[in-house]
Amino acid sequence: MNDLGSRIKKLRKEKKMTLAELAGERLTKGMLSLIENGKAKPSMDSLHYIAEQLNVDISTLVNDNHIEEIRELLLNVEEQFYNIKDPYNKKEIEIIEHILKKINVYQDQLLGNNYEEIRLLDLKIRLEALVNLDEIQEDDMYRVIHLYEKIHAYSRLVNCYLFLASVAFNKNDYIKSLRYLQRAEDRIEPYVHLVDHLSKLDLHYLLTVLYSAVGDVLYTEKHLEVALDIAQKYKIYYRLDDFYRFMLVQSMGRHDLEKNYYYITKLKQHAEFTEEPISKFTYLCCEAFYSNIIEKDYNKTIEIAKKGKEFASNENGILIYLLEFIVAEETYALWGLGLYNEALKCSKDFKVSEAVHHPYDLTTMYKCFAVRALCHLELGDREAAKQEVLYAANGVKNFPNTIDKTFIDEAYKKIIE
Repeated sequence: MNDLGSRIKKLRKEKKMTLAELAGERLTKGMLSLIENGKAKPSMDSLHYIAEQLNVDISTLVNDNHIEEIRELLLNVEEQFYNIKDPYNKKEIEIIEHILKKINVYQDQLLGNNYEEIRLLDLKIRLEALVNLDEIQEDDMYRVIHLYEKIHAYSRLVNCYLFLASVAFNKNDYIKSLRYLQRAEDRIEPYVHLVDHLSKLDLHYLLTVLYSAVGDVLYTEKHLEVALDIAQKYKIYYRLDDFYRFMLVQSMGRHDLEKNYYYITKLKQHAEFTEEPISKFTYLCCEAFYSNIIEKDYNKTIEIAKKGKEFASNENGILIYLLEFIVAEETYALWGLGLYNEALKCSKDFKVSEAVHHPYDLTTMYKCFAVRALCHLELGDREAAKQEVLYAANGVKNFPNTIDKTFIDEAYKKIIE
């Protein structure tokens, strides 16, 4: 900040301007004096105004000699940012706070004059959101969006909206999340041809997810078609398991047996091809769901559940938060076999994972409580059955209709009505 003030003072004297002349109508002499002496930090607007008054480019004030330092910092921050796997882990939070300290050292130089500065401002907001449990200053991100637009970094602009949408989604605010994506779609319309295909795929995939979350079937299918077209046309494979899983749930809701088999097979092939732990575990979750609902092979589901638990335990905790899906399907299978006590024992510690946010996934989890309710009913404990099924029914009352929600509704009618 002292360097910035010194440069402003030096340029003012070179141009033989008084404090009053440079301050003009937008600044006071006192404030300008504080800025020149490094005791106050000018806002971005004030800095642009001072540059105009001095008739120089803003980069002259910012000291572009530091661009290499900023570039080096960005490379370092980007690398560390993408290595964050579990932002709720204490060690990772310490790493995030360390990264933020490094950025804050250069805070006074991050004025949005070039890509490096804008990207660091962008990453700072994202890192702060991780530390503050998704609490963000929306205006800060909108400023970054505006800066990206000025330098024609349209793909980054889209990604900022995706970030805002993800923060709202993680709070289960599906309407707000969808609005962010709609704004992104509107904002890039004039230059959509300048947005990279990966960003467009992400946008339309997430629009698919959000429209399905609010129960808009027409727009869900519209954006799913657009996303699939982009993926197939440009051979983008990284979201394939997401697509297959989503389409499996859709086809099961339509009772399309041929499509059900097609998508469960595709999920298996994708998991085998990528050999990624998350893809393998996603397949096991879907296979358990498929064997329960379509095949009704409950013994097979129990074997899948056993395999899933072993697999997750060998992955150093990365997949533990998804284990509840396996437990939910195992509980359903035990109930289907008439093993009511075993089903209750299997799910005695079951809870809805805080890491799950989409209504489809949440409904699958709440279904476990409806299954438990039916087990209590069969064992003659109607009060326990009422308590469990009411919890399930209240949890999904505002969600779109799915196979699992229908199951919960029917359990509710059987026990309560």
